[in-house]
Amino acid sequence: MADREKIVDQQPKFDGGLNNVSDDPALLPNQLRRADNARLTDYGAITKRGGTKRTSATPLASAPILNGYTWRKDGGTQQLMAVCNGTLYTSTFSASYPWTWVAQAGALSTTVPPSFAQFRNGTVDVVYIADGGQLSVWSGSALNTDLSGTVATETIVVHNERLWGCGNSTFPDSIFYSALNNGSTLGDGTSGGGQIIVRTFSDETVVGLASVNTSLLIFHRRGISRLTGYGQDDITVAPQGLTADVGTIAPKSITGIGNLAFFISERGLYKCNEAEVAPVGTVDTPDPTLAAIRNLTSNDFANIRTTFNRSTRELWISIPNYGVYVYHTILQAWSGPWDTGYVSPATTTLFDSVDFNGLPATLKGDASGYITVCDANGVFVDNQLSDGTGGTTYTMTAQLHRMYCGDDALAKSLRFGYITAQLKGSNSTSITWRTDTDAGAFTLPTAFSSGGLWGYGSWGSGSWGGPSSRNYRVQMSGTGYYIDVYIIDSGAAAPIFSRFQLETFALGRR
Repeated sequence: MADREKIVDQQPKFDGGLNNVSDDPALLPNQLRRADNARLTDYGAITKRGGTKRTSATPLASAPILNGYTWRKDGGTQQLMAVCNGTLYTSTFSASYPWTWVAQAGALSTTVPPSFAQFRNGTVDVVYIADGGQLSVWSGSALNTDLSGTVATETIVVHNERLWGCGNSTFPDSIFYSALNNGSTLGDGTSGGGQIIVRTFSDETVVGLASVNTSLLIFHRRGISRLTGYGQDDITVAPQGLTADVGTIAPKSITGIGNLAFFISERGLYKCNEAEVAPVGTVDTPDPTLAAIRNLTSNDFANIRTTFNRSTRELWISIPNYGVYVYHTILQAWSGPWDTGYVSPATTTLFDSVDFNGLPATLKGDASGYITVCDANGVFVDNQLSDGTGGTTYTMTAQLHRMYCGDDALAKSLRFGYITAQLKGSNSTSITWRTDTDAGAFTLPTAFSSGGLWGYGSWGSGSWGGPSSRNYRVQMSGTGYYIDVYIIDSGAAAPIFSRFQLETFALGRR
């Protein structure tokens, strides 16, 4: 009798990212059906995300963290700022835990998430804070609240050497500006500031601002306008319409990255520059946040938060009750959601920072009043206490694209799988699979043995390369017309996976 035909399928890379929208046969060979608690590397692999560590032994206050900010001072030092229960707390990024958070005198809003902007007060750099009332200003040592003459705003940005603001309940369709290099004059017409009524799209409320190149982008609930200018005084004061098709009601979802501004609309993640607005999702790479967004209340929608991780070039999007979805701006692909510590307690803010080595870092605030370091060094649990104990284990689950081995009408008998990985010391990595009739699992060996490998080699010098990459052979079993393969890890490490190949034998047609 002739030997049965051997047929193979593979996931050559993972750089296509998460696609939880398209029908199974439509997924590309480099896409994933699930990427829970996983992230993409620049080189097309997938890895487990890092854990989170609390910076203090006790919460800053018994209330949610409303927002945070990192002030990078001209002298090279930096100061962390967070607002909780109407109080401004300050600290510094340290390698030693717990950090000392100092409560500063002065009352801020207990309900409105504040907006921060580093700018000059006419003489020196300070940090301005907008929380729905008149501006407050932090000098580095003292907080001055409700600056006389300034207008009430909820959002502030710096553009063309002026401070700009919006979110005034009396003039919701207006933006306000300061005199040159003096944010303390925001909206004060007697001191060089002023007001611009924006009625590009009738009486649309202004909900957010972003400085992109030579334009100040003005976000409405539906529509985006812009002001343009090149020099200090060269501002076109008649706003122009950029689009009337899409806007946002989540002002804290607006994040500038290079020459683009990203924001969340009711139709998912969008990006815009001075000339055009476009959805990030495409036919081949759909936006995975859209299904979650459609299930949100208006209050939850307004609580969406985003930040840019400058180290990994990722845009993080925190969606209440769902966790954090991650958009890799280089690969233009998705992963997530990140749950566990990003959901319980609820994430209330995300903000970028600089660690004690001067490298990019990301911090988050939560509903319990803690500031937490994300991707904390050597931490692979969530909500680890500041003394290095405790925490909650989280699990990475990566489901590969459905494999048909070339013919979805042909039954197959599973033989072997081959996965290229760096386990990084993880002792809890398994490969599981399901077909239309069977299921199985295989735990990857923690120590190399002659039966667990099918060769090894150097795969370059990137983050998933080097001589520590190994090719593991997975003994599989069962039959079926299709095969769903899962990579699951709950160990205390961040293993990296770069390729999977499936080997089967043909059985017969339907």
